[in-house]
Amino acid sequence: MKVLKEFKEFINKGNVVDLAVAVVIGGAFGKIVSAMVSDMVMPLVNAVIPEGDWRKWEVTPLKFRVGDFLGTVVDFTIVAFVVFIVMVKIVGTLNRKTATPETKQCPECLENVPKAARRCRACTSVLTVLALMLFALPAFAQGNPSFTFGKPEEIKAGAPPPPPVEWKALAKGGMSITTGNSQTTNGTAAVSVSRRESNNKFSFDAAAAYGRSSVLAAQVGPDPTTSMQAVLGVERKTATTTNNWLTKARYDRFVTANNSGYASALAAADQIAGKTFAGGGQVGYSRQLVKNDLHLLVSELGYDFSYERYVQQPMRTLDPVTIHSARLFVGETMKLTPASGLTGSIEALFNLNREGKALDASTGNTGVSAFHDTRLVAKLGLTTTLFARLSVGLGFTLRYDQNPPPRPIPPGTAAGLMYGVGIQPFSDKSDTLTEATLIYTFI
Repeated sequence: MKVLKEFKEFINKGNVVDLAVAVVIGGAFGKIVSAMVSDMVMPLVNAVIPEGDWRKWEVTPLKFRVGDFLGTVVDFTIVAFVVFIVMVKIVGTLNRKTATPETKQCPECLENVPKAARRCRACTSVLTVLALMLFALPAFAQGNPSFTFGKPEEIKAGAPPPPPVEWKALAKGGMSITTGNSQTTNGTAAVSVSRRESNNKFSFDAAAAYGRSSVLAAQVGPDPTTSMQAVLGVERKTATTTNNWLTKARYDRFVTANNSGYASALAAADQIAGKTFAGGGQVGYSRQLVKNDLHLLVSELGYDFSYERYVQQPMRTLDPVTIHSARLFVGETMKLTPASGLTGSIEALFNLNREGKALDASTGNTGVSAFHDTRLVAKLGLTTTLFARLSVGLGFTLRYDQNPPPRPIPPGTAAGLMYGVGIQPFSDKSDTLTEATLIYTFI
């Protein structure tokens, strides 16, 4: 009798009954799924697979029953999808809408008690009286009312922290001085500052180079004895051999982590190359193609506007030139070791307009056609940290101008002299700069 009683209790358990109902409903639902697959899915698959019944599809001489496997997967997918829609979405939504809390929490022991209870069954505290006391005590304890303003850090305690502001600032310079038989003085200096906050970045760069050389020049005249032209002596003549400067400001607006728009302005001069002023601006799109711990590869596409004013010559006027160009740029920053890095970049400007006032270096005539004044700037640099903020850098820069400006009268020439009729030399198309500098990083 005891065994029969225990069996009756087992049968009447809720989980056993629920399991039995689930098995019956599942069996009936399985027939619906099989009918749906046979009547709705199989005709579509048969239209694609010409062999006929796709559940009998076999491949290779080993007769892998791919069709039967796919059919089982289709059955499982349909069952899982229907159960998800019916049980999770529909029934779950209805249960959430109709469910109402029937309990409350005791403030003393945090035990859940019936909502209508006035005494906790666990700690026997009186819930109604305790609640009234808790609300009343602060009122009795209050003095005169006072008002205080919250501190900014308290008000923003729950807000996300503001984005960090990233500053970078460095300066570099180099100098060489020789005396004796060779007398030269050359110096270079540059500064770079950038600030980035959130999606905005501003950068400023400035550089200058200056050099003078003292060379021996022959004093030619008639020999007192033979009356023939001869070198009667030597003298030193000092001339400026390097004189250029550059400033550039740029603003980047990041629309995503790797995409930004940029706008920049530039002012520069190179007296030796024949340019008293070269300025303009650029706008365009910048894309970080690769960005990881070792590489940063950037490409840019945009528009460049340039204005060039040239060194004037006696008895001759050289008109300034305006150039509209398409701009392409590719730059790579590579981390070789924790203390060393390599940078490389190339910038190309292709003139889009006809430069009506410019002199063509190939013919000497006025006017330069579109795409006949291409300019390139290529840079390569290696930097190694010596101490915490001090680094040494090796750099190489190549500048190419397909249509260089007219060459000015060489330094040291007697005042008022000019080139002869039909003679107008032009500056070299290529300029290179190789430098070794010390770099100090402030921030």
